Amino acid sequence: MSAQKAKSVGEQANAYAWLHQRARVAPNLLSQSPPWLRGVFEHSWAPVKALAQQLDCLPRPLWTFLLGCEGGHVWIYDRQSHYAPGPATLQHQAVRNVAYVSIEDLGRENERPLHVIAHLIDHYLGCGGAPEGAWLSGGGGARPRWQEAGARLSRLFPLGYGLDETARANVRDYFAQSLAFYCRDRRRLNVADPQAEKWFRSTLWDKAFWRTTARQEG
Repeated sequence: MSAQKAKSVGEQANAYAWLHQRARVAPNLLSQSPPWLRGVFEHSWAPVKALAQQLDCLPRPLWTFLLGCEGGHVWIYDRQSHYAPGPATLQHQAVRNVAYVSIEDLGRENERPLHVIAHLIDHYLGCGGAPEGAWLSGGGGARPRWQEAGARLSRLFPLGYGLDETARANVRDYFAQSLAFYCRDRRRLNVADPQAEKWFRSTLWDKAFWRTTARQEG
């Protein structure tokens, strides 16, 4: 989708709209899954719907931005959830920057799907998904306001207040795990790492963060 078309979506964009454009389910995934997963998901598109429900907590301007970007895809399959920047092939189509989401994680409703999508978000907010360039959590920023926010976040990680072992592993996991729990258990994040909770509240969940004109940036 072009940037102009994405702009026309405006505030109507949401996780469902983005996933409709970017998500795919591995062929025969449900038929090859354990019986308990076939009991959770009644049809082949159900895992995408489950992921959309998890992601719907994220701010709508984020989806408008991502719809205007090149690349950034989701592949739901039967292996480990992870984010893989760079070129890939999905169903014979050349793509780049893929969030691989485990159907088992979706079935168990754990935080891993949000964590993996958060890496994609980190990459795109930081440098537009470019092969080279700093992610947001590393002090990058595709817009001046975002670069300032990224610099602040990169200074929070060394303080060591990540809410769990995953969040304390590295700055990218710090961003991803903190975002996942901001959506899933904001109180837990606030107790463990109040500065991270404040950072998300004053950035991604602040309308000013998404303004684009010079006048609005000021």
